[in-house]
Amino acid sequence: MKRHLLLLLSTIFALASISLIIIQISQTKKSVKISENLFNISVNNAIDEVFSQLDQMKVEDYVSQTERYRLQRYRRIDDLNEKMQDIIRQNSELFYDEQRVMFGISTQDSAFAQPGIHLSSVEENALTQYNTLLNARNRLIGTIRNTKSRGNNSIDIDNAIDASKLNFPLLDSLIREELIINGVDITPHIGVLLADADTLLYCSTSANPDDLLNTAYKYSFHPHGITPDESLFVVLSFPPTPMLLSSDTNLYTLISLFMILLISLLFIFSLRTIYSQRKLDEMKTDFINNMTHEIKTPIATISLACEMLEDESVTSDSATRLNFINIISDENRRMRILIETLLQSAKMSRKNFALNPKEIDLNSLVLASIQNFKLTLQNRHGTIETHLGDINGTLYADDLHISNMLHNLIDNAIKYSDREPHITITTRTEPGVAIFEITDNGIGIAKEDQKHIFEKFYRVSTGDVHNVKGFGIGLNYVSQVVALHKGKISLTSEPGQGSTFTISLPLE
Repeated sequence: MKRHLLLLLSTIFALASISLIIIQISQTKKSVKISENLFNISVNNAIDEVFSQLDQMKVEDYVSQTERYRLQRYRRIDDLNEKMQDIIRQNSELFYDEQRVMFGISTQDSAFAQPGIHLSSVEENALTQYNTLLNARNRLIGTIRNTKSRGNNSIDIDNAIDASKLNFPLLDSLIREELIINGVDITPHIGVLLADADTLLYCSTSANPDDLLNTAYKYSFHPHGITPDESLFVVLSFPPTPMLLSSDTNLYTLISLFMILLISLLFIFSLRTIYSQRKLDEMKTDFINNMTHEIKTPIATISLACEMLEDESVTSDSATRLNFINIISDENRRMRILIETLLQSAKMSRKNFALNPKEIDLNSLVLASIQNFKLTLQNRHGTIETHLGDINGTLYADDLHISNMLHNLIDNAIKYSDREPHITITTRTEPGVAIFEITDNGIGIAKEDQKHIFEKFYRVSTGDVHNVKGFGIGLNYVSQVVALHKGKISLTSEPGQGSTFTISLPLE
């Protein structure tokens, strides 16, 4: 797939994903708004129902126990007033005749006959009943502080209490019950506010007074029996919640966001896979091209040497003939190593691949590998400096793969030198491991390439310079050999400053 098409698909998917996320967020906000409105409606309905219940109650039902006893006295006073009024109405000619009946200075005083006036037994009985009821009423009034007397000798109990006398626990329980009935499952804090004094007459347990004083849930409260000039409010506050949504809405929102995330991850994974396949395809193409070139070069050299050997003038000179034979032998060895590396790399990819370990002499293998590059170094005017230390321990390894590994590392050190190669090879022993280290003065490896350098078919870009053509499997093969021997490999390199490969193999 072409790069611009991948970019187009990525852009389209990114825009689609962003659009889906924006739509989901917008829908979620709408759901939150609707849920908040429904919540407010449910709270309002619950409070209206509570007020309706209070309106249907008697005053005694929603005041405190102490105030209830006082109200009963007011009821008794009212009953006595009614009976006194009945006596006055039934005997109006007597009580409204100032010539026959007189009252004290105030309306609280008793009624009695004028001096010298003779009353019938019925009239005397009416006066006696009136005075008896009056005395009983005055005694009750005397037990109540701050009583209000009126010109008609009656007391209106509807204005006989104040808000502080309310039965607040009853009000609290009614509100909580109605909130649950209306679907509000968030436990509220409840208070009763006297707005004129900006004070709370009641505050539920664990409630924050400041929250109740500044809440938006404020309802005017004036049941009958409460002094009308008091600005009384029922106030509610609710604990903060992250989202006033139903459980279904929350679930669908989470599922939608999860699916968007999952699709995004799958798309990114698909793009990475496509990109990796595209990169792998490019590397395979480069591999085939490089392999063709690497094999054609020794074939052409061998072919040319064979043609020269067919010339009688050449074959007659033993030194010249031997030189061409050596060229054929070197090129043949070069092809054999290339093919062997390919075959061994393919074998190592199999799970059932097994080494053939035996005791080896690492220094001897290093010297043998150096000998294979003697002619190449002469042609490049290069040198190899060795510092071979004693290996204090027994190294068990597969000599074939160790030899191929050394060959690949030396070959790379020569190929990737843009000047006369100077290579330093060091062996030494560290606790429990044998160390092989090769340093060159080549072109070096950039940081971004170092993390991929051991991947199969990966090659550092050096343009189309012929002397750095390769398969891209050499270092991958090296890393596999080290891993199979339970060793470690590390790289230190700077562009233009050369590279150092360090390999540690366990000793027994």
